[in-house]
Amino acid sequence: MRGGKSGPAVKHGSSDTSLLIQKIVSKAMPPVDPKLTDKEIDLIRSWIDKGMIGQANAADLITDHEILPIFLMRCVICHGKRKQEGGLDLRTQASRLKGGKSGPALVPGKPEESLLLKRITSGEMPPSKLLIAFCVRPPTTAEVELIHKWIADGAPPAPKESMQLKSDTPMSDKDLAFWSFQPPKRPAVPSVRHKELVRNPIDAFLLAKLEAKGLALSSPADPLVLMRRAYLDLIGVPPSSDEIDAYLKDHGSDAYERMVDRLLQSPHYGERWAQFWLNGAGYSDSEGSIDEDRLRSNAWRYRDYVIRSLNTDKPYDQFLTEQIAGDELANYKRPEEITPDGIEKLVATGFLRMPPMGRMTSATVLSRSGST
Repeated sequence: MRGGKSGPAVKHGSSDTSLLIQKIVSKAMPPVDPKLTDKEIDLIRSWIDKGMIGQANAADLITDHEILPIFLMRCVICHGKRKQEGGLDLRTQASRLKGGKSGPALVPGKPEESLLLKRITSGEMPPSKLLIAFCVRPPTTAEVELIHKWIADGAPPAPKESMQLKSDTPMSDKDLAFWSFQPPKRPAVPSVRHKELVRNPIDAFLLAKLEAKGLALSSPADPLVLMRRAYLDLIGVPPSSDEIDAYLKDHGSDAYERMVDRLLQSPHYGERWAQFWLNGAGYSDSEGSIDEDRLRSNAWRYRDYVIRSLNTDKPYDQFLTEQIAGDELANYKRPEEITPDGIEKLVATGFLRMPPMGRMTSATVLSRSGST
């Protein structure tokens, strides 16, 4: 707080204006290597912002949140859902404490007595013969040290997140009045001068804005123009001459609605709209590498899966789940038990395995699906 020749080194509760942070962020300090890591700088910044009283230990506490990714990457192939060698499951804290045939894998506060850490540090786990088979690497030195510290600190679980507003960031009535904090309410339909033009509430909202500017709705489109718009939008091709004749001779009041229903039921609807998802997901019939463009002989299966999903009105959450984790929904290790529905789910996940020189991840699919 007192500082040196340049003034105070830290300012209580304000890391951004603290000279100490400015020096270590710019790498001017310490003057010799090694410099502070980003994690260490963030720890000091948090300590200053929280008042510099007993906060460093809390910020530095390692929990299950930091340890679980190590287990998921290095261990759960043999000690997870499908396979539990020695009766051990490392996915949850309860199963680690329970352990397997050799006893508890974890003794909180006692890393030297924890079988989990003893097996890793001795090089016994993961087994060397399985490293290549499952493309698994042993935990790094840094990961082993992290596990050791976690156990020594009592193997604390990750803190439960609270959805309540933090007391140190109160929101004013003006903030709480923001539209996204309000429960949705159906607004009153505005009144308009030309009520005869209103066929549904949306028309009333549009017409109210237009009338306020001295404008009106465009005149109704010609039946043939409307028909062509619907065909091009829903199935991507214009109507045939026979379809045009049949539609123009249909004078029923719901002729347009029945035409749209026919287009939505057409298999061409899925073919038309699948292209947008396939483009977003990066689908291709071939690998597209620079030196050669080899065909993916089974790529069409995923293409047809997307088309079928659209044509059957598959719920969007199910559509995503099948593409990300379809192999978890079908027991592919017992092919005699796989049903046509199971094959469909495997086809959905199979697209992730197609890219050459690597594998797409679920995060890739989610980010792309979000943009689609």
